[in-house]
Amino acid sequence: MKRLVLRWVVGFDENNEPIYRRQNITISNDFSPENAQTVVSILDKYSKYMCESAQIVTTESVGDEL
Repeated sequence: MKRLVLRWVVGFDENNEPIYRRQNITISNDFSPENAQTVVSILDKYSKYMCESAQIVTTESVGDEL
């Protein structure tokens, strides 16, 4: 399973430090870093927040399933 994890700057606190929010988007296994950059560029363009970082995270199950 893959997901695109975005970290948004949604504001600033009283010390002018950024306030972050995370967003997880489930993506297909053949989703590439180039696809991710395209998605981030589009979302960043149309959002009122700034995307600070983006990562593709792959999760694999290990051991026995519960």
